[in-house]
Amino acid sequence: MTNEVFALIDCNAFYVSCERVFNPKLNNKPVVALSNNDGCIIARSKEAKALGIKMGVPLFKVKDIIRREKVHVFSSNYTLYGDMSRRVMNTIAEFTNDIEVYSIDEAFIGLTGIPGDLLKYAHKIRKVILQYTGIPVSIGIANTKTLAKTANHLAKDDESFNGVCSLLNLKNIDAVLSCIEVGEVWGIGRQLSKKLNMHGIYNIKQLKDAEDSRIRKLMSINGLKTVFELRGTSCLPLEEVRTTRKSCCTSRSFGQSLKELADIQQAVSIFARRAVERIRKEQLLTSSVTVFLRTNPFDKKNKYYFNTTSIHLSKPSNDTIEVVKVASNLTRKIFKTGYAYQKAGVLLSGFYPEGEEPVDLFSKNSTIRDELMVAIDKINLRHGGNTIKIASEQLSGVWAQKKENCSPNYTTNIDAVLNVD
Repeated sequence: MTNEVFALIDCNAFYVSCERVFNPKLNNKPVVALSNNDGCIIARSKEAKALGIKMGVPLFKVKDIIRREKVHVFSSNYTLYGDMSRRVMNTIAEFTNDIEVYSIDEAFIGLTGIPGDLLKYAHKIRKVILQYTGIPVSIGIANTKTLAKTANHLAKDDESFNGVCSLLNLKNIDAVLSCIEVGEVWGIGRQLSKKLNMHGIYNIKQLKDAEDSRIRKLMSINGLKTVFELRGTSCLPLEEVRTTRKSCCTSRSFGQSLKELADIQQAVSIFARRAVERIRKEQLLTSSVTVFLRTNPFDKKNKYYFNTTSIHLSKPSNDTIEVVKVASNLTRKIFKTGYAYQKAGVLLSGFYPEGEEPVDLFSKNSTIRDELMVAIDKINLRHGGNTIKIASEQLSGVWAQKKENCSPNYTTNIDAVLNVD
């Protein structure tokens, strides 16, 4: 067995918890949060789960339950959720320098070498996160990241653990693993789970005990790493420094079908601006811009249309003005009249870290433009992400998504700060 120790800290029903922090009346009430365009349910309180509301179900399919049981429904507020995530991660970083932010609501940390009772230490982390942010978390501790993820699953599902489950030195670990379906293993999706079931592997213990050759045939070399991790051999170190991303895509479904080029160009301008802002935060430059348009594939009354086009930039850039202009021109190239468009998107790829991009003798020095981007980012960070926009975004449009029940941006908008009497 390895001597390494990992913990996975996972926020409980994160989007719902964010809403509850600023509206305590929602505590112990059924609450759900919706995906973009108020389409599907992507977060549920335990009270909503108890009503039989499934993850990912379209909102319209559970309208009767929501109305009958008085379920509180919220549109996704990613500005609020993103800022609350930052606060949670900053709190976690106070306890350890070994941290891997895995997603908006999850982080792996290294506990190797920390003296004392790690279970008590994890309970302390959990208590401080709740105190500082109001967000409840569950913590799983084990010798590998995959087992830590499994321990976290147990901590969430079994209230007797009081939010923290450790698999360290557990004598009856096989008895525990035999009670957990193989589909709960980190990295095993629905299709692979079905495949394993067809070969007689239904729970984690059976997966752990399977022969290496059989696992490699069913799940490839990465699957074999997962099995080694379940056996207690660490194969997945903390990724404290993320590798350079391969692409950055911003796409949305429209609140209503769009038929006019100007409306679609407005939406694409916003998507391009947001994508460039993301890569600029990571100090990256893009060398390729792609735009796609799509009508509704499920609309049998209208003809389906999808098209995409790309361009390679002569000089890699993270200049919002330049990329938005390119994206707008690409939109014009693939737009066709007579169609009702439902979705568009902008994909940036071919990244270079700033300062490592290829240059040529005729490349112009764009110091002034670079300084402008820095100034815009600072203003938007201080006063809100949409304070300074590109003119082509305009101030209004018909493309905007449905957000009928969106909460205020309590932590990033001074006008939305709660008053305490």
